Amino acid sequence: MSPRRVKIRVSRPTSQRATPLAPPTTVRLVVVEDQAAIREMIVELLGNQPGHEVVGAAATGTEGLEMVTRLKPDLVVLDIQMPGMGGIDFLRRLRRGTQHAKVLVFSARQEAHVIRNLVQEGIQGYVNKSQSFKELRQAVAKVAQGGNWFDEAFGQTVRDALANPRIQSDRLVEQLTPREREIAMLIASSHSSKEVAHRLGLSIKTAENHRSNLMRKLGVHDVAGLVRFLVRQGLVDPTNE
Repeated sequence: MSPRRVKIRVSRPTSQRATPLAPPTTVRLVVVEDQAAIREMIVELLGNQPGHEVVGAAATGTEGLEMVTRLKPDLVVLDIQMPGMGGIDFLRRLRRGTQHAKVLVFSARQEAHVIRNLVQEGIQGYVNKSQSFKELRQAVAKVAQGGNWFDEAFGQTVRDALANPRIQSDRLVEQLTPREREIAMLIASSHSSKEVAHRLGLSIKTAENHRSNLMRKLGVHDVAGLVRFLVRQGLVDPTNE
């Protein structure tokens, strides 16, 4: 009896259309830095990084805040010491709004009160300007991916600030009402009582009363003393003094 032949069907691979890969996510950045040379170098450095796009560069905090609100970037590279609206005030206004951009600070300021304010405002990273642009590039990449970047010097300053009790001037600031703080910032920006009243919708008498109360609480006697106090607290930039 001859052996039975069995047909074996070999299935051939069918050609399948390859699923296209999703395009890589581009991180959109805004740079806020008042020094033109540094601003241009940062823009060139980060703009040449794969997956990064610098969509705006501002020379002032006011311009930067408008730009962030309009362009809605993923990440802001921010200097702290700028004329007009400084970096701390920029952060406070940014957080009060609806913008959720990550913030990486690139600054030479590293005093304890400045660092404490930055931590309170919830920044995602800090690079001191004494470091290289390579570190800035690495920090931007880390923060853009959802991480944090703080160097050891920053961490030590935070630990020192937390370990030491708040100085008397910190407690004095806490005694001010939100309205008194707002008026203090306007006075430090060279606004008269009449201008303060107009901007805040108050009577001149009410503005003058607020002014007298806040100066009494802070123990200062003139505008110059008020400005120096606010500079020490990191509430205004020294360039406004």
